[in-house]
Amino acid sequence: MTLGDLAPHLLGSVVETVGATAAVLYLKNAADGGHQAAAAVGARRPAQTLAEDHPLITSLRTRRAPLVLENGSAAPWLKPWAARAFPAASVIVPLRWQDDLIGFLLLGPGQGGTRYTVADLELMATVGEQAAGVIVTARLAEHRARSHEFEAFHRLTSFVIHDLKNSISALSMLSESALQHFDDPEFQRDALQTVARTVDRMKALIGRLSGVPEPARLRLEPLDLAILAREAASPIVKSGRITLVAELTPLPISADGEALSRVMQNLVTNAVQSIDGRGIVTVKTFAEGRWAVVSVSDTGRGISEEFARTSLFAPFCSTKKDGWGIGLYHARGLVEAHGGAIDVSSKEGVGTTVTVRLPLGGRA
Repeated sequence: MTLGDLAPHLLGSVVETVGATAAVLYLKNAADGGHQAAAAVGARRPAQTLAEDHPLITSLRTRRAPLVLENGSAAPWLKPWAARAFPAASVIVPLRWQDDLIGFLLLGPGQGGTRYTVADLELMATVGEQAAGVIVTARLAEHRARSHEFEAFHRLTSFVIHDLKNSISALSMLSESALQHFDDPEFQRDALQTVARTVDRMKALIGRLSGVPEPARLRLEPLDLAILAREAASPIVKSGRITLVAELTPLPISADGEALSRVMQNLVTNAVQSIDGRGIVTVKTFAEGRWAVVSVSDTGRGISEEFARTSLFAPFCSTKKDGWGIGLYHARGLVEAHGGAIDVSSKEGVGTTVTVRLPLGGRA
C-alpha cells in the first residue's frame, strides 16, 4: 500500500480517535518542501499548496502542541486562511518527525459542535506523533520498493547491454573473416545465418528493456548442446588470427535456448578477447556421468590465482580494460537456474578453460 492509499485510512482513524467531525491532512512534498492536501474526511480537499516559506509552515516548524484557532491566540491572518482552505477548521495539529515538519492536520470541531478540552488537545498531540511515525514508515517503505525496482532495472540493463556488446563482438569477428572468405559460398551461407541469429538475439535483448522488469523465467525446450556451442563459435570459424578447434558431440538437454546461447556467446567472446595476436580457442561438448558438458578453452593471457579466488564471479570486477565484470556473474546465474554448474581453471600466460555442466537430457 502506498502513502497515497494509506492517507485516507490514516486520517479516518485520527478523526475517529479525537472525535472530530471532519479533517484535512497536509503532507510535505520532498521535491520542493511545500505542503499539499493528501486526504480529506467530511470535507472537500483543498487545492492550494503551501510553499515552503508560507507563514503557517514557518510557524509550525517550531511548534509541537496543537494550534487552536478559536481562542484568539493564533495570528490574525491564520483564521481567515484556514476558513478559506477548510471552513470548519478548528485546530491545527503539526506532524513532526524528529526535527522535521512532515505535514499537519486541519481538524474540524468535535461531535455536536463542542469545543475541545485540554485533554482533547493532549490526545491530538499524541495522535499527531503516532500519525507522523506511520507516515514516515510508509514513505521509507515506498522508497525501499522504488530502490529495489531501480536496482532490478539497473541489473537488467547491465546484463542486456553486456549481451549486446557480445553480439557486436561476434559481428565484428565475422566481418574480419569476411574480408578473406566472402567469395566462399559456404562461408556466405554460414555468415548470413550468423547475422540473422545475432540480429534476432539483439532484437530480443532490446525488447527486454521495453517492458517492466520481471524475474527471469526459463522457457525450457529440447535442445542439442552441440548445436548451441557450434552457433556461438561460428563467427570465428575462419578468423585470420584465431584457430578454432571444435570437438562437438551431440548431447540432448532441456534448456532455454536464448538464455544458454547468451552464456555460450559470452564464453567464446571472452576466450577470443583474452588472446593477444594469434591463438587457439577450443570448444568441446561431451557427456560426463549424468551431465552434459561444454568447455571453452583459450591460449590467452589467463587470470591470476588471487583474482580467480576472490573476484571471478563478482559483479563489476573485470581483468579486461573495458570490461564490465558481469559476464561470468550473469552466466553463472543462468547456468544455475538450469540446475547446472560452471567452473573456471586458469593459469597466467597459459590460458583459461571454462566448463559448464548441465543435466543431461534435462534431468535435475
